Amino acid sequence: MSAESVGHALRERRKACGYTQQALADSIGTSRKFIVDLESGKERAAFGLALKAMAVLGLGITPNDAPSRDFGGDFARTIGERDYHYAIRLLGEYTGSSLVAGRALMPTAPSVNDDAYRAVLGAVTVWVSAKTRTPAPKWARNVKASPQPVFLAEKLHPVSDRMKDLIRRETPVEIAALNVWIRERDLATV
Repeated sequence: MSAESVGHALRERRKACGYTQQALADSIGTSRKFIVDLESGKERAAFGLALKAMAVLGLGITPNDAPSRDFGGDFARTIGERDYHYAIRLLGEYTGSSLVAGRALMPTAPSVNDDAYRAVLGAVTVWVSAKTRTPAPKWARNVKASPQPVFLAEKLHPVSDRMKDLIRRETPVEIAALNVWIRERDLATV
Protein backbone atom coordinates (compact mmCIF):
# COMPACT_ATOMS: atom_id res chain seq x y z
CA MET A 1 0.00 0.00 0.00
CA SER A 2 1.56 3.28 -1.09
CA ALA A 3 0.60 6.90 -0.42
CA GLU A 4 -0.40 7.16 -4.09
CA SER A 5 -2.71 4.12 -3.94
CA VAL A 6 -4.35 5.40 -0.74
CA GLY A 7 -4.77 8.84 -2.33
CA HIS A 8 -6.30 7.31 -5.46
CA ALA A 9 -8.72 5.22 -3.36
CA LEU A 10 -9.74 8.29 -1.36
CA ARG A 11 -10.33 10.36 -4.50
CA GLU A 12 -12.44 7.63 -6.14
CA ARG A 13 -14.53 7.06 -3.01
CA ARG A 14 -15.00 10.80 -2.47
CA LYS A 15 -16.33 11.17 -6.00
CA ALA A 16 -18.56 8.10 -5.69
CA CYS A 17 -20.02 9.52 -2.47
CA GLY A 18 -20.70 12.86 -4.15
CA TYR A 19 -18.41 14.86 -1.86
CA THR A 20 -16.45 17.85 -3.07
CA GLN A 21 -12.90 18.25 -1.83
CA GLN A 22 -14.08 21.23 0.24
CA ALA A 23 -16.97 19.29 1.81
CA LEU A 24 -14.64 16.47 2.82
CA ALA A 25 -12.13 18.98 4.21
CA ASP A 26 -14.88 20.71 6.21
CA SER A 27 -16.11 17.40 7.65
CA ILE A 28 -12.67 16.58 9.10
CA GLY A 29 -11.68 20.10 10.05
CA THR A 30 -8.91 20.78 7.58
CA SER A 31 -8.22 22.72 4.39
CA ARG A 32 -9.07 21.78 0.83
CA LYS A 33 -5.32 21.88 0.09
CA PHE A 34 -4.81 19.03 2.55
CA ILE A 35 -7.36 16.92 0.62
CA VAL A 36 -5.67 17.80 -2.68
CA ASP A 37 -2.29 16.73 -1.25
CA LEU A 38 -3.75 13.58 0.27
CA GLU A 39 -5.43 12.53 -2.98
CA SER A 40 -2.26 13.16 -4.96
CA GLY A 41 -0.30 10.86 -2.65
CA LYS A 42 1.97 13.44 -1.04
CA GLU A 43 3.73 11.68 1.78
CA ARG A 44 3.74 14.67 4.13
CA ALA A 45 -0.03 14.38 4.69
CA ALA A 46 -0.86 13.96 8.41
CA PHE A 47 -1.80 10.37 9.22
CA GLY A 48 -4.51 11.28 11.76
CA LEU A 49 -6.31 13.53 9.29
CA ALA A 50 -5.94 10.89 6.59
CA LEU A 51 -7.65 8.37 8.88
CA LYS A 52 -10.47 10.87 9.57
CA ALA A 53 -10.98 11.36 5.82
CA MET A 54 -11.04 7.58 5.35
CA ALA A 55 -13.64 7.21 8.10
CA VAL A 56 -15.91 9.86 6.56
CA LEU A 57 -15.71 8.06 3.22
CA GLY A 58 -16.22 4.61 4.69
CA LEU A 59 -12.72 3.39 3.91
CA GLY A 60 -10.83 1.55 6.55
CA ILE A 61 -7.83 -0.60 7.12
CA THR A 62 -9.19 -3.81 8.55
CA PRO A 63 -7.85 -7.31 8.94
CA ASN A 64 -8.53 -9.25 5.74
CA ASP A 65 -10.11 -6.10 4.30
CA ALA A 66 -13.54 -7.28 5.49
CA PRO A 67 -16.33 -5.64 3.44
CA SER A 68 -19.03 -3.65 5.21
CA ARG A 69 -22.72 -4.51 4.91
CA ASP A 70 -24.33 -3.76 1.57
CA PHE A 71 -27.46 -1.96 2.76
CA GLY A 72 -28.28 -0.82 -0.78
CA GLY A 73 -28.38 -4.41 -2.01
CA ASP A 74 -30.35 -5.50 1.06
CA PHE A 75 -32.98 -2.81 0.42
CA ALA A 76 -33.18 -3.64 -3.30
CA ARG A 77 -33.81 -7.34 -2.57
CA THR A 78 -36.21 -6.76 0.32
CA ILE A 79 -38.33 -4.15 -1.42
CA GLY A 80 -38.23 -6.10 -4.69
CA GLU A 81 -39.77 -9.01 -2.77
CA ARG A 82 -42.35 -6.62 -1.25
CA ASP A 83 -41.33 -7.73 2.23
CA TYR A 84 -42.33 -4.44 3.86
CA HIS A 85 -42.20 -5.82 7.40
CA TYR A 86 -38.51 -6.60 6.96
CA ALA A 87 -37.90 -3.39 4.98
CA ILE A 88 -39.06 -1.33 7.96
CA ARG A 89 -36.81 -3.34 10.26
CA LEU A 90 -33.93 -2.97 7.80
CA LEU A 91 -34.46 0.81 7.79
CA GLY A 92 -33.93 0.79 11.57
CA GLU A 93 -30.77 -1.32 11.19
CA TYR A 94 -29.44 0.98 8.49
CA THR A 95 -30.15 4.09 10.55
CA GLY A 96 -28.69 2.68 13.75
CA SER A 97 -25.57 1.32 12.05
CA SER A 98 -25.04 4.62 10.25
CA LEU A 99 -25.31 6.62 13.46
CA VAL A 100 -22.82 4.30 15.19
CA ALA A 101 -20.43 4.58 12.22
CA GLY A 102 -20.77 8.35 12.27
CA ARG A 103 -21.84 8.63 8.62
CA ALA A 104 -24.47 7.38 6.19
CA LEU A 105 -23.58 3.79 5.20
CA MET A 106 -25.19 3.91 1.77
CA PRO A 107 -22.79 6.03 -0.32
CA THR A 108 -24.49 5.06 -3.59
CA ALA A 109 -28.15 4.94 -4.54
CA PRO A 110 -29.93 1.64 -3.96
CA SER A 111 -31.69 0.05 -6.95
CA VAL A 112 -35.18 0.38 -5.54
CA ASN A 113 -38.20 0.40 -7.85
CA ASP A 114 -40.55 1.81 -5.22
CA ASP A 115 -40.75 5.62 -5.37
CA ALA A 116 -42.00 5.88 -1.78
CA TYR A 117 -39.08 3.86 -0.44
CA ARG A 118 -36.61 5.75 -2.60
CA ALA A 119 -37.84 8.99 -0.97
CA VAL A 120 -37.69 7.36 2.49
CA LEU A 121 -34.13 6.10 2.00
CA GLY A 122 -32.97 9.48 0.68
CA ALA A 123 -34.68 11.37 3.51
CA VAL A 124 -33.29 9.12 6.22
CA THR A 125 -29.80 9.27 4.68
CA VAL A 126 -29.92 13.08 4.65
CA TRP A 127 -31.13 13.04 8.27
CA VAL A 128 -28.30 10.67 9.33
CA SER A 129 -25.81 12.97 7.62
CA ALA A 130 -27.23 15.96 9.50
CA LYS A 131 -27.11 14.05 12.82
CA THR A 132 -23.50 12.95 12.23
CA ARG A 133 -22.47 16.30 10.74
CA THR A 134 -21.11 14.67 7.61
CA PRO A 135 -21.95 15.56 4.01
CA ALA A 136 -24.92 13.65 2.61
CA PRO A 137 -24.11 11.42 -0.37
CA LYS A 138 -24.98 13.01 -3.70
CA TRP A 139 -27.70 10.46 -4.52
CA ALA A 140 -29.55 11.29 -1.29
CA ARG A 141 -29.31 15.04 -1.85
CA ASN A 142 -30.82 14.51 -5.32
CA VAL A 143 -33.80 12.39 -4.24
CA LYS A 144 -37.05 14.12 -5.13
CA ALA A 145 -39.78 14.70 -2.59
CA SER A 146 -42.66 12.27 -2.79
CA PRO A 147 -45.75 13.77 -4.48
CA GLN A 148 -47.90 11.95 -1.89
CA PRO A 149 -47.20 11.84 1.86
CA VAL A 150 -45.27 8.67 2.74
CA PHE A 151 -46.16 6.91 5.99
CA LEU A 152 -44.27 3.61 5.97
CA ALA A 153 -46.77 1.93 8.25
CA GLU A 154 -49.36 2.28 5.44
CA LYS A 155 -47.39 -0.36 3.52
CA LEU A 156 -48.58 -2.76 6.24
CA HIS A 157 -51.98 -1.47 7.45
CA PRO A 158 -54.22 1.63 7.42
CA VAL A 159 -53.05 4.52 9.61
CA SER A 160 -55.59 6.79 11.30
CA ASP A 161 -55.56 10.55 10.81
CA ARG A 162 -54.87 10.99 14.53
CA MET A 163 -51.78 8.78 14.28
CA LYS A 164 -50.63 10.63 11.14
CA ASP A 165 -50.84 13.93 13.06
CA LEU A 166 -48.67 12.47 15.84
CA ILE A 167 -46.14 11.15 13.32
CA ARG A 168 -46.01 14.54 11.56
CA ARG A 169 -45.29 16.33 14.85
CA GLU A 170 -42.40 13.97 15.65
CA THR A 171 -40.76 13.78 12.21
CA PRO A 172 -37.35 15.47 11.87
CA VAL A 173 -37.33 18.39 9.41
CA GLU A 174 -34.79 16.75 7.05
CA ILE A 175 -37.15 13.81 6.60
CA ALA A 176 -40.33 15.89 6.38
CA ALA A 177 -38.74 18.01 3.63
CA LEU A 178 -39.14 15.03 1.27
CA ASN A 179 -42.80 14.49 2.29
CA VAL A 180 -41.76 11.43 4.29
CA TRP A 181 -43.20 11.01 7.77
CA ILE A 182 -41.34 8.88 10.33
CA ARG A 183 -41.02 9.63 14.02
CA GLU A 184 -37.42 9.96 15.15
CA ARG A 185 -38.10 7.45 17.93
CA ASP A 186 -39.10 4.87 15.28
CA LEU A 187 -35.62 5.11 13.77
CA ALA A 188 -32.86 3.21 15.54
CA THR A 189 -31.33 6.20 17.28
CA VAL A 190 -28.27 5.92 19.45
